Amino acid sequence: MRSALAVIVAFMLLTPLAGAYQVPERGMVYQVMVDRFYDGNASNNGPFYDPSMSNYRLYWGGDIEGLTKKLDYIASLGVSMIWVSPLNDNINRMASSSAPYHGYWTRDYKRIEEHFGTWEDFRELVEEAEKRGICIIVGYVPNHAGPATDGEFGSIYDNGTFITHYYEDAKNATRNPYTGSVDGIYHHNGNINDWFGFQLKYANLFGLADFNQLNPWVDSYLTEGALLFADSGACGFRIDAVKHMDLGWLESFYLRLYSKGPLFIYGEYYSLSPDKTDDLYELYRYSNVSPVLNIPIRESIVRTFALFGGLDALSEELEDYYSLFTYPNKQLNFLDSHDLVRFLNAAGRKDRVERFHMALALTMTLPGIPVIYYGDESYLVSGDGKGDPYNRPMMVFNNTTEAAHIIRTLAELRKTNDALAFGDFKTLYSDYNTWAFERTFGSHKIFVVMNKGAPRNLTVPLDWDAGTYRDALSGAGMRVVGGKASLELPRNSFYVFHAEEEQGEPLIGSVTPYTAQPGQRVLIGGAGFGSSGRVIIGGVEARVISWNSTEILVEVPEVKTRKAWLDVVVETGGKASDPAKLRYYSGNDVPVLLVVNATNITGQLWIRGSLPELAEPRPLLKSPTGHYFTVVPLPNGTTFEVELYRGLRWEGLEPVNVTLYGFVNSTTVVLGKNPVEMPGETPSETEPPERGWDWVIILLAAGVLLAVIWKWKGS
Repeated sequence: MRSALAVIVAFMLLTPLAGAYQVPERGMVYQVMVDRFYDGNASNNGPFYDPSMSNYRLYWGGDIEGLTKKLDYIASLGVSMIWVSPLNDNINRMASSSAPYHGYWTRDYKRIEEHFGTWEDFRELVEEAEKRGICIIVGYVPNHAGPATDGEFGSIYDNGTFITHYYEDAKNATRNPYTGSVDGIYHHNGNINDWFGFQLKYANLFGLADFNQLNPWVDSYLTEGALLFADSGACGFRIDAVKHMDLGWLESFYLRLYSKGPLFIYGEYYSLSPDKTDDLYELYRYSNVSPVLNIPIRESIVRTFALFGGLDALSEELEDYYSLFTYPNKQLNFLDSHDLVRFLNAAGRKDRVERFHMALALTMTLPGIPVIYYGDESYLVSGDGKGDPYNRPMMVFNNTTEAAHIIRTLAELRKTNDALAFGDFKTLYSDYNTWAFERTFGSHKIFVVMNKGAPRNLTVPLDWDAGTYRDALSGAGMRVVGGKASLELPRNSFYVFHAEEEQGEPLIGSVTPYTAQPGQRVLIGGAGFGSSGRVIIGGVEARVISWNSTEILVEVPEVKTRKAWLDVVVETGGKASDPAKLRYYSGNDVPVLLVVNATNITGQLWIRGSLPELAEPRPLLKSPTGHYFTVVPLPNGTTFEVELYRGLRWEGLEPVNVTLYGFVNSTTVVLGKNPVEMPGETPSETEPPERGWDWVIILLAAGVLLAVIWKWKGS
């Protein structure tokens, strides 16, 4: 009987439910700097510990146990995801007069920093958070280790075993003949001085030892370190410094992580302006792989509310910004963070708290997932300074404030009104002091109105049913008559009106993740899915793992295509949804350095090719050795061809009328002018198994399971 139970349990584990994962857009993230949150275990505070909490560059005692003890407090704010600062083992010395309390100077990617706790502590945090409907997102730092010329000099360990340090690695480093980079486990190209092109990817960021991710050991090591968190229950990752890594390597890295399920991964691409530049183009290109923190518009929001600026200009800027994303609702909005001056420190106005409330509510109602920085709800600021490290004071717990009310109310509204989670974004009225916008998703609607100037009456067109509506935050009223809304707006007011009716047709609002390869699972979020139906991806029916009216978990099928993006359609009750998009990869992808010998061609070069991974133009970097190159995830053992293009990133590309060919059988592929034939392989290596055998195996397995259950019942 026990063996029968074991078989049944194993069978159940192989068929996970959608409930094990979250649709991120329906939730809210709470960002925690672990060392500055709560001290749950005083025995792990030293060394480099300051009990007076006056030296901002030393440890202050916060740890994983402390975070676990404060989960009820965090849950009281309506939080569904906690983003924790990096937990990996950091250097054991001071560097630049600072301890690594922040977690960004890693020495061992397979161990937990002893100041923060152990793997057992992390797993307990995950388990206790899940009991409260919260999942844990881990900060992860694959771009660099610790300082190269200070502290432990870039020493790196593999689960306690010393591997190398920056200077020792330099002795074995060699110059790559194609990229011109001096490579070992680390890049050895000095610090970043020119913030574009080659140096941006292959030099040290602020003196930190820059990983060479194309080194096979580094590639495996960083992946294994992240998988330890996924295997321990993390539901996602915040990836640091994605601007400074090859996008092609990140794509391969993410695909391996997604083998664990529909994790929520987003990146920190540091760009303070939404101006159309080469750098911002790369931000949008990255967002087609994984969501980003909306750093560029954060600066504009803070300036407009904390200092000066028109809401009409802000509305135009945001509409333009969001229009360039495939999934604007998957990106992340925030007001404060560990990198930037807190709003209340930046604002020098008498009404700064009221303006803080307005800006906070805005970040929670714009397209995108809101991120609340620890202490925003308690007006946490430092009196000792403004920027890093003073934006990281010790936590003050207070969930009874007006800020906490705003956070809690709008977090709960996200769970019931899909317009906040998935809705579009349309300005209905704007001037310097007043802004009104609407967001809709099917029959769910949100109407947001704010006024930072003198009190006024406002009437705007609004296609809602006639009647009186109440603001979710204060209960203020709005009257709708004849397609027009009328309301009174006091100074520094912010209102959120909402309407919900039953969603009668299938609507897709979210795909998590929106990049995947065959066999991986994606979670579809939306409404009107009913109790069953079909999901079609790229014209091929996907295997359904679980299904309810708002969430569907499916396995991505193999699709014969050259397209980068495939349509995802839900069919139920004789109706079909409008298509959503999935960025498709062929499968068995490995990061490949693609090299082009194009010494006779000038200008910015691009490639576009015959595989889904190459379907969208990819820019090439110019090497000091005269080659052009880029890193692309490509299916191993595959032949392909590419076309060359030339042009600027924000203008149309011009074909160069050059076709090149390649075959993926190593980590470096030099493209040639002649078609490549795939080396001969045995049929078992190249031909897929007969589909008929799949059904035989399934029937045999089902028969065995039924026999076991029958025998168990008989006993």
